[in-house]
Amino acid sequence: MNEEELRRKFENGRRRGRDPVNSGTDGDAMTTADSLWLADYCSECGHTFRQGDKVLVRYGPPLQVRHHSPALPCSHQIKGEVVAEDDPRTRRFHQALDDANPPPGGIHTERLMPGDPLLVPVKPRLHCAFCSKTFRPYELAVRCPCSPEEPKCGLGVHRDPGNGNDCYDAWITYGPLSRCPTSFQKVESSGA
Repeated sequence: MNEEELRRKFENGRRRGRDPVNSGTDGDAMTTADSLWLADYCSECGHTFRQGDKVLVRYGPPLQVRHHSPALPCSHQIKGEVVAEDDPRTRRFHQALDDANPPPGGIHTERLMPGDPLLVPVKPRLHCAFCSKTFRPYELAVRCPCSPEEPKCGLGVHRDPGNGNDCYDAWITYGPLSRCPTSFQKVESSGA
């Protein structure tokens, strides 16, 4: 075995040791808490990589990682799913989810449908003010976290427990926000 092959095997083993779920070699992988690319942005779609995302990895150098699933077919090696925005089955499905898990009183959540301003296709995409994960279609979010009943700004925070994104709940654990995260102005109390 020559020096280059030994170096390649060593690097593969080192990557596998750091992220034991994945092989450490180029190809299909699953994003884990140990993945080098976790929370980085996909160069194709601009979304962050999240735990559980299927990806296609080319270790390079440079490291190249792209989403590799029907929902995010950024690798161009998998067929994407076509979802019509006005598909009544999709709307009924999400309405049933929302009915089964309503937000607490006084909190206004919105299901982010394709075309929503929080889903604008810029790179990197708009992200949650709490967890920094990008917003994806059909997730639930609170708009204007310091005034969710009467939103005044476009800032969004996840509140989608079905997808493991309970950012808003964690953010207000110690009570309502005292300062607006957008303007840093003192939040007016609704009881005053």
